[in-house]
Amino acid sequence: MFTLQAPDIEGVIGGQPTCTTVATLPESGRRRWWLDAVEWVVEARSHRVIVLVLGIWLLNGFDLALTVLAHQQGILHEQNPLANRLLQQGTWSILLYKTGLVLLGSYPLLRFRRARVAEMAAIIIWVVYAAVAVHWSTCYELYILSAGEGFTSANIDSAAYVSPY
Repeated sequence: MFTLQAPDIEGVIGGQPTCTTVATLPESGRRRWWLDAVEWVVEARSHRVIVLVLGIWLLNGFDLALTVLAHQQGILHEQNPLANRLLQQGTWSILLYKTGLVLLGSYPLLRFRRARVAEMAAIIIWVVYAAVAVHWSTCYELYILSAGEGFTSANIDSAAYVSPY
């Protein structure tokens, strides 16, 4: 067994902090790093906003990768005129465009991360991008279904109502 110790703020002797026992844990029961991470996220609103923004960046990367892939495979007809033009110019242009938009949109969330409105906005944006990810999954399932032999529009109708459970 070992004892974790932390300085006692009130008990300073000769300029050196005295130590008090904080917790006693068995040698094999040391805290895992992920428990510290969970505590860090739960601890403060600003930490939650940071984690949500990281999730937004991850989901945007997913959206960007699938947009470029679907465009290259010829199964995407981009409805956004600016994004369509950038896709026609090449992968780097759409990559810079999307990265710039995500960074620009993340700035106010991170700048005001201690405010309740920033946390709520980050949650809403994360939910929207999670819905986009689910939509991409559905699009690729329908694409795979349509690529098979014997494809009819009845297959789409039946695939649209299939429960994932």
